[in-house]
Amino acid sequence: MDKATFKKNQPVVYRTLSRALKQARIAHAYMFAGPKSAETKETALLFVQSLFCPHPDEDGFACMTCPSCRRYAARESIDVEWVELDRIKKKDILALQQKFSVTAMEKGGKRVYVLDGFDKATPDASNALLKFLEEPGDNLFGILLVENPGNTLTTIQSRCQLIQFRPGAARYVKEGLLAITSEENAKMLASAGYSLEDAKTWLEQEAFETIHEGAREFLENIHSVVAVYHMQKEVFPAKGPNTTKEWVRLWLLWLLYYIKRADIAPLDFEQKIGVTAILIETLDVLNRPVDLALCLDKVYARVRKVVRK
Repeated sequence: MDKATFKKNQPVVYRTLSRALKQARIAHAYMFAGPKSAETKETALLFVQSLFCPHPDEDGFACMTCPSCRRYAARESIDVEWVELDRIKKKDILALQQKFSVTAMEKGGKRVYVLDGFDKATPDASNALLKFLEEPGDNLFGILLVENPGNTLTTIQSRCQLIQFRPGAARYVKEGLLAITSEENAKMLASAGYSLEDAKTWLEQEAFETIHEGAREFLENIHSVVAVYHMQKEVFPAKGPNTTKEWVRLWLLWLLYYIKRADIAPLDFEQKIGVTAILIETLDVLNRPVDLALCLDKVYARVRKVVRK
């Protein structure tokens, strides 16, 4: 993470975390709230590195180059646990509690956990974490990454210091991607709210273009059953390697991007409104446990119904 860019794009967050680090007044739990483009996960890594770095800068942040910083960037410390799942469950919190029931191994005795996407956690996971937060251990620090803090228990919110991120600049993300991909890819990923690092990760995967072309072909053939057949057989077959929430979400975002273009989406105004509503609703459905094959079949059927009107 480029600290100068962080300071420029998130000045309030930068000052708040800098003050905590310089004064050694670290809260037991933080809630980093903001969209993917805000780079909350990248900031969490920098903050974790800063808690252990022996050579912090004048603002208290990690140098990012020493052996300690490199070890935490590589996720090689047993005293920092990252939980990154589609949906965090009670068993994941209990496993975390069990792991941190022993003393820390690193110098300084600090232990840190990062819960990515905690606003999508199950109710049981939230209740389990609440008990964890009510009795924080010495030198134990938590960072909850959420897009919508309103989807977490108010009792959890009250036990965390809320750090609200403002949306990242789409222009910055787009410019950072143009050196490695097409303008269309860069524009879509930036407008969809992906951070620069997340966007680069997507682009590195072979399935990215499969999903991209799948969205384009679906809209080009939206008035024909060919569109559905191609999706079911080639792009998202049942139990196929690409039939995951992440790839389905990306496909939906490509559809929303293309639906504004008359040359790609041959739809009238009312049809565009109807299809857009279906896609946005499905994005919300993906935040909950769902049978993806059934979910996709419902999308195909509902879209077909709209375009036949």
